[in-house]
Amino acid sequence: MPDPNQLVLAILTAGPMFLFALVFHEYCHALVAHRLGDQVAAWTGRLTMNPKVHLDPLGSVAMPVIGLVLGWLGGFAFIFGWARPVPFNPRDLADSRRDSMLIALAGPLANFVLVLVFALLIRALVGSGMGIDSPVLQIAAYGVYINALLGVFNLVPLPPLDGSKVLAFFLGPSLGCKLLALPPVLCLIGLLLLVTRGLIVGPLMTALGWAEQLAGAPLGMMLF
Repeated sequence: MPDPNQLVLAILTAGPMFLFALVFHEYCHALVAHRLGDQVAAWTGRLTMNPKVHLDPLGSVAMPVIGLVLGWLGGFAFIFGWARPVPFNPRDLADSRRDSMLIALAGPLANFVLVLVFALLIRALVGSGMGIDSPVLQIAAYGVYINALLGVFNLVPLPPLDGSKVLAFFLGPSLGCKLLALPPVLCLIGLLLLVTRGLIVGPLMTALGWAEQLAGAPLGMMLF
């Protein structure tokens, strides 16, 4: 049986980082919506980094813990979950199609910015002589991994993920509406096919490879 101490350490390091990544993702959705003229995000209290207004008990707490336990049993780092979607009113936007796409894109881009930040932090800490077994580096490595995962996953062009709204904009009004109206069951089947065929793992590993080059250190050795 795997070492229980590894599970506890993963929950204490990956857990807070995952919550931070989710909150920052949703906050950036709200911030961009507000900057583009929407008032709903502000009225609903989403223009804040306060976790209470963004997190979902099932998706933000229970699912990540289950994922970490399964990952611990399987011998690899795994975490998954979601937060409460940020509401906005398309009628408040100057160009509802374009601006809806920008609002959707803000979340994944925010995660990729954090990938860059944590990769550079790792590079600086390793350059200063910090060992790769340091808890600080482990937290930063989870920052890279989790944000890369959220960024890549949310760009999948299937509703209700952010990528569907981005693709819908480029497809045009007619095809875009059809994409966003796809039945949830069909989208779930499509997502499962993407996962099982490695079509999400591939882009994720590419993103992590770039981040590892930027960090100048083996990220995998910093994760349990």
